[in-house]
Amino acid sequence: MQSELDAASTSRDDVSASAKELEKKYKALETDLIHTQQDLLASERARKDLQAEKEEMAEEMHTASRLQLSLLC
Repeated sequence: MQSELDAASTSRDDVSASAKELEKKYKALETDLIHTQQDLLASERARKDLQAEKEEMAEEMHTASRLQLSLLC
């Protein structure tokens, strides 16, 4: 009976150790997810800024082209 108790105790300790290891992995993955989400948000902001800059430059080019054409006429 003592050997069964020892085996049960060892199993419980193994399960507890495994649970702690899984908890560490979970927290690490959760941290990675948060960082990835932050990177995604930063990339989206940069993309929007670049898109706005592109549109502004296109408008400036269009305006300059119209001005050049009006000067030629």
